[in-house]
Amino acid sequence: MNKTYSFLIFLSLLIFSLSFVSSNFVCGIVNNSQNFSSSWANVIIYPNGDISNYTKCEVNPENKFCCDVEEIHGFTPSIGKRVFAEVFDKEGGFVGGPVSLTLTEEGYDIFPQMSIQKAITVNFPTERIFINQSSILLNVSLADSYNNLNYTINSSGGLSNHQVCNNCTNIIFPVNLSKGNNEITFIAYGSRNISEKIIIYNLDYLNFSINAYCDKCKIKKNFLYVPSNENITFSSSFNASHNISGDFLFYFPSDWVLFNSSDLEDFSTTHNVLSENVVNQNKFSINYTLMSPKTLIKEEYFFTQGLENKELTSKVVVFKFKLIPFRKSNPLGNYYFTLPLIQRGSPTQPIILYSNEDYLKLVVIYPKENITKSYSSLDFTEKKKGKIKEYYFTILTSIPSSSVDNILLIFKSEKGKQMEVYEGNSKLNLSLYQEDSNYVYYSSSVNTKGPFQVKIL
Repeated sequence: MNKTYSFLIFLSLLIFSLSFVSSNFVCGIVNNSQNFSSSWANVIIYPNGDISNYTKCEVNPENKFCCDVEEIHGFTPSIGKRVFAEVFDKEGGFVGGPVSLTLTEEGYDIFPQMSIQKAITVNFPTERIFINQSSILLNVSLADSYNNLNYTINSSGGLSNHQVCNNCTNIIFPVNLSKGNNEITFIAYGSRNISEKIIIYNLDYLNFSINAYCDKCKIKKNFLYVPSNENITFSSSFNASHNISGDFLFYFPSDWVLFNSSDLEDFSTTHNVLSENVVNQNKFSINYTLMSPKTLIKEEYFFTQGLENKELTSKVVVFKFKLIPFRKSNPLGNYYFTLPLIQRGSPTQPIILYSNEDYLKLVVIYPKENITKSYSSLDFTEKKKGKIKEYYFTILTSIPSSSVDNILLIFKSEKGKQMEVYEGNSKLNLSLYQEDSNYVYYSSSVNTKGPFQVKIL
C-alpha cells in the first residue's frame, strides 16, 4: 500500500476515532504529564477484582483510548458490571490511575480522566558522571499507587540488593559507588511491579579535547583560529579513567555547513548537534568536516562537546583579515526543546505535532526505527510583502534526518482561496485530503524539515 495513503487512513481514524466505536468499547482520556506525552502509552482494562486478566490498547496522539472489553478472556460484558482502567507501560515506566466505571451498554462508556506519570522518578542527582565520589544521595519519588521501593546495584564491587522503604512516596537515601560503571535498578511495588534503571559513573578523570585541521588553522591563547569560507576538519575526543557508555555530543554553530547532514539534530536557534553512541570505551575520537562561514573581519564561535553532564566549550575564531583584532561573538543559543514534551515513536507510531496556525493543521513524523525519547516542535515566522503575507515554518526535532522515514504535512485553507507551499524554489505537490463547510485540507509528503513557505492567494 502507498505510504502516504497509509498515513491518510491513519489520520482519518485518528480524527474520527470515536465514530466507529461500538457499545462493547470503553474509552477515556490520558492527560500528559509536565514532561512526558501520553501518546502510545499502554492502557490495560480488567474486570473488578481480577487484575491479572485484562485486555490492552494504546493512547493515541489525541490523548484518547478505546478498548474492547469483549477481548478480556472469560469476561462477558453486561449492564452493571464494573471494569477498571490503568496506564501500565512497563517498557516506558509509565503508570496512571486506576479508574473505574459501570457498564451501561448505552453506546461506549467513558472512564474518568487519568494522567500519565513515571512510576519511579529520580529527582536528584541529575548528574550521571562523578569524579572521585565514593557515595551519593539519591532522591526518589514514587507514583501514588506504588509505595515500596527496592534497588539492586551491579558494579565492579559485585551485585547487591537493598530494601529502601515500605509505605513511602518520597525518600532520600545514600548509595555507595564503586569505581567505573554502577548500574542501579529500582523496583517499585504496588498492585503490579515496575522498574527503572540508571547508570552512574564514578571516574578518576574525564578529559575532553578539540582541534582543528587546515592549512591556516592554528591555536593561540587557547583559541582555535581558522580561515573564513574554508573546509575545516575538527577532531573531537575524550579520555577517561574507566570505560564509559553514552551519547558523545558535538555542538556547532548552525551557520557552519556540515557535509554529511543526515546525522544532524536541531538544538537551538544558533547551534546544531551531532551524536555518536559510545559503548564501553575509555578513549574515543571522531572527525567532522565543516565549512566555515564567510566573514567580513573576524567572528568568534563556540563549539561544545560533552558526555552526559560533563562538557567542554571551546572558542573558534574565524578570520578573513587576521591582523584586525575586532571580533563578533556567537554564543550557544537557548535550547529549542525547553517546552515540548518528551515523545516516543516508531515506524507504526508516528510523532504528531499540532499547529495553532490557521494554514497548518498538523505534522506527522514517521521514524525509521523505535525512538524512545525525542523532542520536536514547530517554529513559525511571518513576512509581509506589500499587501501579501507570506508564512514560513520549520520542523525542529532531535531525531536525526537519517532516522526519519517520511514527514506528512496537513494544510488548511479557507474555501475560495488558493494555497501554494514551497521549499526553497520547489513547489510542493498538494493533494486534496478532505473538506468541511468552511475549509479545504491538503496533504503533502516530504523528506526534509524545511523551512517551508506558505502563500495564500
